[in-house]
Amino acid sequence: MDEKKTRPAVSGADLLVSNDRGMMDPPGHNPGPPVLTDVLVDGVPAKAGIGVFGTWSERIVLFFENEHPKYGKEWGTKYYMFDENEPGKVNWGHNGDSFRIEIIETDQS
Repeated sequence: MDEKKTRPAVSGADLLVSNDRGMMDPPGHNPGPPVLTDVLVDGVPAKAGIGVFGTWSERIVLFFENEHPKYGKEWGTKYYMFDENEPGKVNWGHNGDSFRIEIIETDQS
């Protein structure tokens, strides 16, 4: 079985959606579907991105290949923060919840 090479996401910059769109974009502006990053969330394969996604405020979103036991198939929140002391740890919400996020490295050969 092939083990995926990963590195921890250390800040929101690691997951920014390059073609994000916001509420202030001109009418008719359509950059296409968001370009998301391949990740593992607590070891579960997913696509992740940080952006405004056509709204007014930034958020993190996760789309899982298979349902995650805690987060389901799709999940997102505006209330998140990368832990400065633990690379890859994302704290979210108001109740002390967190998950680990690892970026799947793509083979550039």
